[in-house]
Amino acid sequence: MRIIFALLSTFFVNNFVYASDFELTVYFNLNVAEKHGIVQCRPGGVRSTTDYHLTIFKDKPSHTILGNLDLDKDVAGDVERNYLCDKGEFTLKKSINTTEDFLNLFVYLEEIYVVQDEIYEIANVKISSDKDYFIQKKYMSESGQAVVETKNTKEVVSSEGDDTNIENGGLLYSIEISRK
Repeated sequence: MRIIFALLSTFFVNNFVYASDFELTVYFNLNVAEKHGIVQCRPGGVRSTTDYHLTIFKDKPSHTILGNLDLDKDVAGDVERNYLCDKGEFTLKKSINTTEDFLNLFVYLEEIYVVQDEIYEIANVKISSDKDYFIQKKYMSESGQAVVETKNTKEVVSSEGDDTNIENGGLLYSIEISRK
């Protein structure tokens, strides 16, 4: 009986130790992405609206036969919007439960078309098992230079010194992950 109890307690302890809940917040600016050539407007795309998906995958995403992202597999979060290709912002807030004590996420933007969607890889971020917080922001300057800020601690910053424009460019994305 003791052996069975020991095995059961080991099983439950292992499952509780490795499981974690995370809070995810992702912001993406389509205007900044198009302005700096990260997203390409198709001919006539500036005047016509397109369906976009900002999708977060828990594993490296797979593609369908047509070359589109498989939105039914390993999706941790998905927000769909209909925007002009050079205007629009996405914000996704999601709670993620995983059996692991870390989180590795792949962020993609997808322009939806009938055949072969246009797919853009935005970021791959990871919060390790020894961290409780992660934030990454990517800014684009007017000259097209990218500035990426990554922090593993939550800091209170005054809004007076916040240089979010980076020489009139702008914030491309912000990805924040915190352990609950």
